Amino acid sequence: MDFDEAVIKALEISKENEMVFPKGKRGWTNDEAIINILQQCNSQDDIDLVDELFHQFNDNIVDESQNYDLLCEMAETIIKKEIQGQNTALCVMRTKNDKDADSSQSVINELKVAFATSGGFDKGYSAVCFEDIESLYNKGYRHFIVVDDFIGSGKTVKARYQYFKNRHMDGATISFYFIAGMAKAISFCKNNKIPVHCCKIMNKGISGHYHYDQLLKRVRSMKRLESLLGKESGPLKLKDHLFGYGQAEALYCRQYGNVPNSVFPLFWWKRNLDGSKRKPVFTRVQYGY
Repeated sequence: MDFDEAVIKALEISKENEMVFPKGKRGWTNDEAIINILQQCNSQDDIDLVDELFHQFNDNIVDESQNYDLLCEMAETIIKKEIQGQNTALCVMRTKNDKDADSSQSVINELKVAFATSGGFDKGYSAVCFEDIESLYNKGYRHFIVVDDFIGSGKTVKARYQYFKNRHMDGATISFYFIAGMAKAISFCKNNKIPVHCCKIMNKGISGHYHYDQLLKRVRSMKRLESLLGKESGPLKLKDHLFGYGQAEALYCRQYGNVPNSVFPLFWWKRNLDGSKRKPVFTRVQYGY
């Protein structure tokens, strides 16, 4: 596949997703950003990688209908597996130090309808930040269910779980539920004895799809393309996000959602190596960025 063919294919994907990402909103319909990435390719390997990642990404865009189906699956699993009652609380991943609202707050809100259509779930409280768990325990709550939309590396989940364990709350249980996430992150959590459930599980975009010489070529191409990005963008440092935060290699976005930082920065980074502004394919929003 040559450059012109790659552009045509990428723009065909863009057109297919206009219903998911309307013009002027977010994502694939940003044709300029798509072409800019392809123009930075300087080998057939680069072009093939970008084309293949675009197609993977296309399979992992979750529209509102798909998101609701996944929410209902999450609700049904919670109803089946978790203890219900007035000493059970739904919790968010967000901490007191986070300066913005986050996706887990949205998931808790959306779960209300999913619970209602899935038979109902009896709970006593929904926590507004993760640290509420300690005060809720002192008020008699014993079962904590943490929800969010995406798990990339599992590092944040492990930190939250360790916080919970360090409180030494006798008789308390905790479990984590995600709409979508990476297979490696789920394995990481289970290996650390963390109760976790994920509705849509994805493999890493490069190392989960290629092997041997093909893998080496694709890794080499991505490293070269990422080397063209700015070392910093706002408060973020590129070195912390190479191949996605925690090297998650994610290729996922929810309709009208905030693209996770676990996604390859090639798709959402706002600065070029020379410091000039860069038009990203997807939009990433967080405090200061």
